Amino acid sequence: MSGSRRGWAWLLAGYVGLGGFLALEATTRQPGEASSLEASSDDAGTTTLILNAYGAALALPVVGRVVRAGRLPNWVRPAGLVVELTGLGLRWWSMSTLKASYSRTLRNAQEDTLIDDGPYAVVRHPGYLGSILTWVGFSLTSASGPTLVAVSGMLGVAYRRRIAAEEALLVRDLPGYSEYTQRTSRLIPRIWRSHRPPRR
Repeated sequence: MSGSRRGWAWLLAGYVGLGGFLALEATTRQPGEASSLEASSDDAGTTTLILNAYGAALALPVVGRVVRAGRLPNWVRPAGLVVELTGLGLRWWSMSTLKASYSRTLRNAQEDTLIDDGPYAVVRHPGYLGSILTWVGFSLTSASGPTLVAVSGMLGVAYRRRIAAEEALLVRDLPGYSEYTQRTSRLIPRIWRSHRPPRR
């Protein structure tokens, strides 16, 4: 198989991985409010922002394969697939831990209870970390530097806004969440750690 065909084969494997992402959404997320795309004002447009980032991230690797500028070493393709599968595993673990509380949009959390076991014992947003790893890993299967930078940048902006909006909602509505933020990290242990409560 020629180098070009091998490159397309790795990218196709990345798309198969995204099929797993969609299957996970369909089979693991519980029906009802958890699967609804109807957003409240607390969502602050972040669900739309994330979905737009996903749409762009879906198309950019193909563009990156056709426009051959900024080509990365071949080893990043299988490495990207490993990162993608790791992200899928983390997202599944997060969704399975939160069950019905794992919703697509931000919504009132007053009826929820604080869950701090499984991956949530260490980081506050492991599901988002799983999504980021999945999509960044997918972009790596294209071996396109510009694609990697663009996908990482879009997801970074989208999830930074989402996390800020979500933590404001949870600190307001979920008993014990403010204290929980003091002993956990947002995405990566010991990095980007604490939510700073407003000064009184």
